Amino acid sequence: MKKLTIITITFLASFGILADDHEAYRTVTGEVLQCNLKDGKDVDDVLKMVKKDWYELEYPAPYEGWVLTPTLFSSTDGGYDLAWAGFTFNNVDMGTTLDWFYENGTKVFSKWQNLVDCSSWSHWDIFEARTPTGDFEEGDQNYWAFSSCSFKEGKGVSDLMENDKVWNSYLDSIGHTGGVWRWWPGGGSDTTASNDFYINIGFNSMAEY
Repeated sequence: MKKLTIITITFLASFGILADDHEAYRTVTGEVLQCNLKDGKDVDDVLKMVKKDWYELEYPAPYEGWVLTPTLFSSTDGGYDLAWAGFTFNNVDMGTTLDWFYENGTKVFSKWQNLVDCSSWSHWDIFEARTPTGDFEEGDQNYWAFSSCSFKEGKGVSDLMENDKVWNSYLDSIGHTGGVWRWWPGGGSDTTASNDFYINIGFNSMAEY
């Protein structure tokens, strides 16, 4: 694991529930927009706008939205004030949601653009290697640790499941309550990145972290 970044996340909205489908790995599709606040604006302005305007949207597929703010990070990982992370069940749902948003969400997105300038927009395939013990509720805050990872020589995706069993057993033994997710880059991701994937570990408090 090359780098570690800690991000504070605020669960804003669940436009439908992303439930566990009991596959070997629960998978979701994510989108991330990294943004900087415009002069005179702050994170509270963004949260107020989302709760007032974004909540009124009726997406055609289940969608969860989060606002992420950097907490512990290096200079090379910083450079933005906040990010928006949205999740759907799969790539088709993400595409359906975006097609709908282009037609019906333009007024809301204009309000978003009045608050922030976004420098990147990327899509991700996300595998849940560990399920959190509790359900998220609107307004919850959590902490995510992101690590940049690459496979060792001769290792690959097929080696992960057995390793996850050992890792999860260890996390159980220390009372960890958060989730673990593996993020695989998709469209819009950094083409110069040398790592294979990211590990995202959730914590319910800085004390747990």
